[in-house]
Amino acid sequence: MALPPSDLTEPDWGTVLGNGPGADKVKADVSDIWRRIVPALSAATRITNAQREVVITFCTAQARVWEAERLISRDGLLVVGANGVLVKNPATTVVNAYSSILRAARVELGLSPSAAARIAIPQNDDNADSDIWD
Repeated sequence: MALPPSDLTEPDWGTVLGNGPGADKVKADVSDIWRRIVPALSAATRITNAQREVVITFCTAQARVWEAERLISRDGLLVVGANGVLVKNPATTVVNAYSSILRAARVELGLSPSAAARIAIPQNDDNADSDIWD
């Protein structure tokens, strides 16, 4: 299905992410990611508002990976568990889970090097009607 191009509208990250502890930093991260990738995606892939959820998923997953990485940096790879024994930091599980989501979203959006290589950018034919969406 071909959809007409449209500008992606940045969501209200407070609605998407809520306002719990640490939410302000995650919202700042996710907004920064959105503002960096959306212009390139719009130009290269003609992604539309009808498809923006995958962009939201990508931005959110990347921000969550960063959030979990900050926790790992702060607390270490091993933490003291409930029984007083060192255990793997639970944030490593979060990194793994969101990394899988991020990997899939990268492929969908053409943001991995291999996926980007498969994107065919439409060539502008000077003899053709340049506005195919009318």
